[in-house]
Amino acid sequence: MERLKDKVAIVTGAGSGIGAAIARIFAREGARVTLADIRPEGIQSLTHNIGAAGGEALSVQADVRSGEQVRKMVQETVDRFGKLDILVNNAGVRASRSTVVDLTEEEFDQTLAVDLKGVWLCSKYAIPEMIRNGGGAIVNMSSISASIGQPLQGVYNAAKGAVEVLTRCMALDFAKSKIRCNNVNPAWVRTEMNRVELAEMQNRGGKEWEEVLRLHPLGRVGEPEDVAWAVVYLASDESAWVTGTSLYVDGGYCSQ
Repeated sequence: MERLKDKVAIVTGAGSGIGAAIARIFAREGARVTLADIRPEGIQSLTHNIGAAGGEALSVQADVRSGEQVRKMVQETVDRFGKLDILVNNAGVRASRSTVVDLTEEEFDQTLAVDLKGVWLCSKYAIPEMIRNGGGAIVNMSSISASIGQPLQGVYNAAKGAVEVLTRCMALDFAKSKIRCNNVNPAWVRTEMNRVELAEMQNRGGKEWEEVLRLHPLGRVGEPEDVAWAVVYLASDESAWVTGTSLYVDGGYCSQ
């Protein structure tokens, strides 16, 4: 049984990592998927692969910091597939490793623009289409960083914390329109963004890598597919009575 049969979804940041895994699994589960990313290469290749496997996908180059590009992304999706059921706000930038004293204004603006403003803009333009369609599901990619303090990434954590609260507010604002809004909160995941850093730590071994494993009681860091399956659940009708919450996919990180 295809869990997302007849659904239409937009996945931002779909060119690599968690976003690409979500798009692939969505297509296998029966969804027609718009793959959006600021870089065209990854989404064009993945769109081709999804089509070759019998799925249906559309690639749209879009910068989630731009309201006009986001509006066009949503419109292209509806023009192609006729409706919109699911939005996955996955696009994000890596945490700047800096104290608030050393962080530049440019880094601050970039983090907030992608990780927070992008979630708002995509939701702003997707929700009216979901209302016209009789409801929908929004899944925002948050992080364990939303609820804990971590050295040298205060602004990133603040942005993810803001996404958490924004999600709950949207869940209340649009519940009567049958639109559910939830977060997925990963810990360390082996994506293109941090694959090299994780590999270097693992190769060095010693206390640094031991600490990474200790922070994840299940004994390993996550893979993109670990997170993608959680998104499938929150996007599907299986979670019809779930809204305004956060699903931690963290190998036990936040249980300590």
